[in-house]
Amino acid sequence: MATKNARKVPAAEPAMSRQPWDWAGDFSRQQMAAASEGASVLFRGFEAMRRIQEEAAHEAAERHAAAAEKMRKPSSPSDLALVQAETVRDDLASAARCWRDLADAALEMNSELLNCATQLMNADDLLAATSARFLHS
Repeated sequence: MATKNARKVPAAEPAMSRQPWDWAGDFSRQQMAAASEGASVLFRGFEAMRRIQEEAAHEAAERHAAAAEKMRKPSSPSDLALVQAETVRDDLASAARCWRDLADAALEMNSELLNCATQLMNADDLLAATSARFLHS
C-alpha cells in the first residue's frame, strides 16, 4: 500500500510577509488537503485489508473443499483424523498469516496517515507566523 499520493507541501512565501487572513486561508486549504489525503490513505488501507481477508477466505475455501473430498472417500478412522488434523493445522497457520498481514497493513496505513499529518504545515512558517502575531499585538 505504498503511498501513491504523498506530496511535500510546497514552500510558501514567508509567513511574516502575509496578512493574517492570507495565512488563515492558506492554513485552512492545507488542512482540507491533508484531510482529503488522509481519507485516501484510509480507503487504500481498507482496500488492502479487504484483499488480505479475501485471499485468506479463498485459500480456506479451497483447503476445506479438498479436505471434504478426501473425507468422502472410504478410509480408516485414523486417515480421517489425519485429514482433520492437517486441516486444523493449516487453518491455524493461515489465520496467523492473515492476522500478521492485517497488522502490517494497519501499521503501514497508520504510518502514511502520520506522514500526512506531519506534512500539514511547514513548522518554520507556523512558528514564524505565531511568534510574529504575538510580537506585533
